[in-house]
Amino acid sequence: MGGTITRRAAETRRPPRTGLAAPAVVALALAAPVVLVLGGIGAQLAQPPGTYDAVGQTVSTLAGRGAVDRWIMATTLAVVGGIFVLVAAGLRRVPRASRLILGAGGVAVVVAALAAQPAHGSSVLHMTATATACGLFVLWPVPLALDRTLAARLRRDSLVAAAVMTLALAWLCAQAWTDGTWLGVAERVLILSQTVWPARVAVAAWRGPTRERPGTGSGAATLGLAVAAPVVLVAGLLAAQAAWPGPDAWDQSLSTLAGLGATNRWIMSSALGLVGVLLVLVAAGLRGRVPTPSWVVLAAGGALLVLAGLEPQPVGGYNMVHMATAGLAWAAFTLWPLGLAFSRTVDLRLRWASTMTVVVLVVLVGWFGIQLVTGGTWYGASQRIVVLAQAVWPIVVAAMVIDHRGTAA
Repeated sequence: MGGTITRRAAETRRPPRTGLAAPAVVALALAAPVVLVLGGIGAQLAQPPGTYDAVGQTVSTLAGRGAVDRWIMATTLAVVGGIFVLVAAGLRRVPRASRLILGAGGVAVVVAALAAQPAHGSSVLHMTATATACGLFVLWPVPLALDRTLAARLRRDSLVAAAVMTLALAWLCAQAWTDGTWLGVAERVLILSQTVWPARVAVAAWRGPTRERPGTGSGAATLGLAVAAPVVLVAGLLAAQAAWPGPDAWDQSLSTLAGLGATNRWIMSSALGLVGVLLVLVAAGLRGRVPTPSWVVLAAGGALLVLAGLEPQPVGGYNMVHMATAGLAWAAFTLWPLGLAFSRTVDLRLRWASTMTVVVLVVLVGWFGIQLVTGGTWYGASQRIVVLAQAVWPIVVAAMVIDHRGTAA
């Protein structure tokens, strides 16, 4: 396994061997959950109101022959499967067994996307491919966990990832076998956990060998909390939309779903509050690993998000406390990478990536501002894209600094 990250390589300080187009592999791995979420939302919005329940129905239904514009979800699944094939091919620093399993899982996803479920009944090929893909994505971290040549932290994280995905798969199976009402949510939790994990491994492969450092014991927990934030956000958003199917999600904000006029507004309010708490904990875990201004601003953003969730919009008009706290939270989540970008003690790659992240987030926030001011038809969609992009970056930072202190406080 000539491309494996080894502790021996770190100890002898050999120059790290970078895989081909390592930044591109990281970008692809990060794009997978974004493509999946956006495709899922688009496919769901294409269905006539009241005909699809995201809480109880699967994404296979959206890609099935009975769905309206099924090509949206089918194409999304095929693209995501193809992404994982490319990621598996580009990961040069992990065991070959893991790469083969991940690549096979990607192929299985493509097959599942092409073999659509019929309007009535079930496709054996689709179900077989889907079950195979789920099993392979659960198993591919196992060779990472068992390979003693890998850094101990990556091995532990791999073991935790496999355990979490196994529990999610068990929940999905229990919902399927008992005709549970949370089948759709269980499937989405499993899929999101499976699509987020390759990003962690891709970032580790990009960074190259790292030396174990003292004082980083909470790194795995910090990364887990960072991953949980967007998962909770998306699950809460889908559940809130399903509980209030009438309004057009393309033209509705998260604040509306958490407002006093929404059906079961507690779903979105609770999701926003929980995400805020998670981000505060992530910021606390990054303390000492990133510049002080960065983790302080991130923590402030999380606290402001909690306040925004507790102060709902009224049925008519605006709640100024909600508007102010939500706006400040958005500013914090957009600008906190600047502390990384301007710190000379941060790894150069992370500094450049942080700079580009701020640029992208500013552009996306500007797009949302234009939609808001002009009453654009993409008002809700632009907000969802901004929020998702803001929620992904803490995962990248946590993954890149998990094995070492990236900066002095």
